[in-house]
Amino acid sequence: MKVFFDIESTGLDPVRDEILQLSIINENEEVLFSDYIRLVRHKTWNEAEKINHISPEMVKDKQTFESRKQEIQKIFDQATELIAYNANFDISFLKAVGIVLPDVPISDPMIDFSFVYREYSEKYGIFKWQKLVVAARYYGYEFDAHDSLEDIKATKFVYDKMKEKSQK
Repeated sequence: MKVFFDIESTGLDPVRDEILQLSIINENEEVLFSDYIRLVRHKTWNEAEKINHISPEMVKDKQTFESRKQEIQKIFDQATELIAYNANFDISFLKAVGIVLPDVPISDPMIDFSFVYREYSEKYGIFKWQKLVVAARYYGYEFDAHDSLEDIKATKFVYDKMKEKSQK
């Protein structure tokens, strides 16, 4: 089973920051998991809240990651491929909370899309990574970014479009 996943977090550091929201779907776009997560170390996350619009009020009555960990692990254990936009970021957070990812191929549509979009960075000598909204819009998909379920649906759309084009 292909497992598409996305997180929203309190910041950029997987050791210091926490997962606020996690969504996982399969290749048929069936939602396998999608929920907010109650935090154990953070009371506020002002900078991240400006971006993802997830407030302390939205997560205060949710379960902690630890209480959902076994359920989440079972989903990842069934994966034959892992797909996430900016996969290393999300994976670093999942590993930080103890999720063991299976030894399966990992696809990152963000990296693949950089070769489609072809905006070259003189500074780094590579094609620039584009935001998910840019990739989605390129293929005609509009969505509200920074909600993990909406982001992962957009990721799947971009992934599918790139696979379609590569098979022609």
